[in-house]
Amino acid sequence: MSKIKTYFETKSVQSVYIPFFTLGDPDYDASVEYGKAILESGADILELGIPFSDPVADGPVIQRADARALKNPFSFEKIFSVTKKIHEHRPETPLVYLTYFNPIYRCGIESFLNQAKASGIEGLVIPDLPFDTEESEFLFRELAKRDMDLIHLVTPATTKSRIQMMKKTSSGFIYYVTSFGVTGERREFSVDLEERIKFLKGILNLPICAGFGISTPEQASQIAHYADGIIIGSAVQRIIEENGKNLTQCVKALRDYTASIRNSFN
Repeated sequence: MSKIKTYFETKSVQSVYIPFFTLGDPDYDASVEYGKAILESGADILELGIPFSDPVADGPVIQRADARALKNPFSFEKIFSVTKKIHEHRPETPLVYLTYFNPIYRCGIESFLNQAKASGIEGLVIPDLPFDTEESEFLFRELAKRDMDLIHLVTPATTKSRIQMMKKTSSGFIYYVTSFGVTGERREFSVDLEERIKFLKGILNLPICAGFGISTPEQASQIAHYADGIIIGSAVQRIIEENGKNLTQCVKALRDYTASIRNSFN
């Protein structure tokens, strides 16, 4: 059984908080400190982004983060090393990578999965990998061998037939995209969001975590009443963008923000 599955089945909170940030922005040493601060301040699961040159699912804030991160020398050795340091700080908290398929392919799928697992990663979110591909089926099998999860995204445009087909290669939880478009902070969400999330839970029998656009404690609190998890990326990354030149200041801002979100739906 995967660590993520166990976590959701034994969680003591109504809804889990899953923050995201991009590794290497502004540098990898800072990423370790950011990860530690976020884990200490209330993250239930932490999603780490592997910087990529063409992050098609991401909005401008995370695109800029990837661009800044890629100004640093990139290596998978560095990615896995930083991940392991974050993991060792709070080994009980599951870590997930958000990455695109190209980095996994370039590293070598089995090599990537082995090193990711050894670094503390329990699941993968791959926005540009459709669930109904040979690559997805292969990844799902290889991840399962390692008690890791393949976490698929579902959007408001995903049809019922595709959602039902998704059962074959989905595990851990479902990343539900709350609105059309790319990542980014939003003021409002669709009026039928609760209905859609309950519909997905009924079909897929997996925890449904809502992301894309959530940024405030008020939004998180509202959606936490019916979603199994709240995923926040752009708002976290904006804190890093605005405070990243001062490590102490940035760490404090991340602590404060993480606590404000976690406390909003305790």
